[in-house]
Amino acid sequence: MLRACSIKKLCALVLAMILTVSATGCHNSNVQSLSKGEWIRRIIDRAGIMGHMEDVPYFMNIGAQSEYFNDVQAAVEWHILDPAYPFEPDVPLSNEWTAFTLVKLSDDLPEGNAAAIKDISKCQFPKEAATAVSTGLLKTDSRGMFKPKKIIERDTALSALDQVIEYINNRHFEKNEFAVDWSEDLNVYESEPLEINEETKTATVPDSFEAEAGDIVTYRDGQDYHCYKVSEREGDEVKLEEFDIWQAIESLEIHGSFNVNFDEAEIYDGNGNLIQARETGDTENDHIHLMAKRTNTFTFEQGGFNILCKVNGSSFSMSAEKKIDNGRIYAALELSGVEADCSFKTLLTDFKKTYLHVKFNTSETLGIEGESKTSKVMDFSRLNKDNFIGSLKGMMQNKEDAVQTELKIASISVPLQGVHMVDLVLDVKLQIKTSGKAEIVLSQSCNVGYDYQDGNFRLIKDNSNKQDLSLKADTSLTANMGARLNALGFNVMDLAVKAGVKAGIKTKVHLYDEEGEMHSYDVDVSADLADEASSQVEDVVVCADASGNWILDLVLCSSDCLVNKVFGETKYSILNESNAPLFKGASQHFENWHAVDKCTRKSRPKSEEREVMDTKGKISLEQYSIAVHTGTTKSISVLGLPAGYTMSDLVVSSSDPSVASVSGLNVTGVSSGSAIITISTSDGSFTSSCNILVPQESHS
Repeated sequence: MLRACSIKKLCALVLAMILTVSATGCHNSNVQSLSKGEWIRRIIDRAGIMGHMEDVPYFMNIGAQSEYFNDVQAAVEWHILDPAYPFEPDVPLSNEWTAFTLVKLSDDLPEGNAAAIKDISKCQFPKEAATAVSTGLLKTDSRGMFKPKKIIERDTALSALDQVIEYINNRHFEKNEFAVDWSEDLNVYESEPLEINEETKTATVPDSFEAEAGDIVTYRDGQDYHCYKVSEREGDEVKLEEFDIWQAIESLEIHGSFNVNFDEAEIYDGNGNLIQARETGDTENDHIHLMAKRTNTFTFEQGGFNILCKVNGSSFSMSAEKKIDNGRIYAALELSGVEADCSFKTLLTDFKKTYLHVKFNTSETLGIEGESKTSKVMDFSRLNKDNFIGSLKGMMQNKEDAVQTELKIASISVPLQGVHMVDLVLDVKLQIKTSGKAEIVLSQSCNVGYDYQDGNFRLIKDNSNKQDLSLKADTSLTANMGARLNALGFNVMDLAVKAGVKAGIKTKVHLYDEEGEMHSYDVDVSADLADEASSQVEDVVVCADASGNWILDLVLCSSDCLVNKVFGETKYSILNESNAPLFKGASQHFENWHAVDKCTRKSRPKSEEREVMDTKGKISLEQYSIAVHTGTTKSISVLGLPAGYTMSDLVVSSSDPSVASVSGLNVTGVSSGSAIITISTSDGSFTSSCNILVPQESHS
């Protein structure tokens, strides 16, 4: 009996173990995870690491034929992976491999306490696991167990990756540092600015001037930094010769963060004129100067535009206007929230590390408006639907309504606090282009830069944007900002950002024949001109299809900067027509210059009373197409009647009262769609019509 009982207990125990293992297996199979190869690919993409240098595989099991080869090679060169540890790309990602790769990516996270993790002895990478836990990237369970071999859930891993990317893309230096080591065989002296005779290269120096023949003298004069070698000295007279300062430098190191206060900046306008100087260092006088320039404004002219700029502590703004034959072109730009972080370390020409990161917000506006220009192009008095297309093709747009220009707005120099030899210089431009009527309002947030370590390069490229636009022409609008780090009078490293939109318009003309049938034509004429012409011709309506894309281009390491000697100039198109459409679909359809999902123009019901209007006697309307929003009412204006008729003789009806209802000449929008309002004389001899669009209301 006891033996039977023992067998039963043993069977129960085995069954329990099987169920436990089965349950564990089911649980693991339900975990949504990443393979190690997929994980490395995510890291490389999110970190913006730009390729690899070595084509010989670092891991023998991951050759050039592997789909993960490029990502793994780049990860090794960025020290995210170590060839000393075998790497299997198809194995599920574990807690310990997540910790190892993230800590290696972030490079300088504070070390954690391995003793705080109870199962740290089971971890292949104890140091990285402790750091990941102490910084909150990963967690232990309630018992303090890290479970290094456990498969990590996909969302947990990706959330930790996002935290690391946020950290490495937005480094901030609590202390600004600048250090230069001069060559041991040279004596280098900093001096007050010298008045030098350019012909003789001589200067008279004060008694405090210490440099002798063979010594190097450096000094700053405004934005310029000068370096000379003393070739001769007799008392207070010295003879100088130009000297390349980099011949005197063994190493240079800069670490710092800028929170740009425009009140503290030295600003030159777009024509190169100094319009705001820096503080003198005299506390009392600077206080008065700051009070005076709180509402600092300045004006200048460029390319026919009158430009007004305003400066306050947090933002820099400009507005520009140019008169044209039929109206005006106006543009505006506001720059705010500018922050920059930089790190630079070089030993002679061997660049160990560079990091330049810039954040800023912009809002831009472009508009072109004017009076009716059709009368200046041709006489429309005899134009009707039979010759409308041919006449449009023969017309040329008034060239005064087109503009393409780049406005150089300002050069803004901001000092690195506590370091008198290092500046952040911002060059601000606005590029505008339009061939007709348009209004664009953009707002953008840019977070861009680059990071270089030991021959490896990665790109910081985050951007968000929104737009409000009304287009009747091909148009582009971009804000261009260059940011360069100047040290000792040299452009050490730089980047340039071009951010904005470009859009194009295709004109579509709809003609209605006597039977009410609609015929559509694509016309190579600006949409605003075609629209204005159609408003004077019955049985013609004009639509437009707008397409476009966001623009975000980066240019890194220009030919003018020091690090160009190592990197060379590099250009990247981050947002373009292939990946950043301006509209949700490929294009946006416009009717009466209101956006709709698709064209609502349709053939009209046949009307026996309908006839071709005699140009000498007809019902003439001010507009033949009107947009009426749901719940609102607009009136149709009658400009003329055939001889012998009065307004009381008119009969008005709607082709679709569920879309647009009428009461006399008042039209009320009922629901989205289009309808034809027919206006006839009571005897049916004369008829005219007005196309009504009730746009779909946005609920965003």
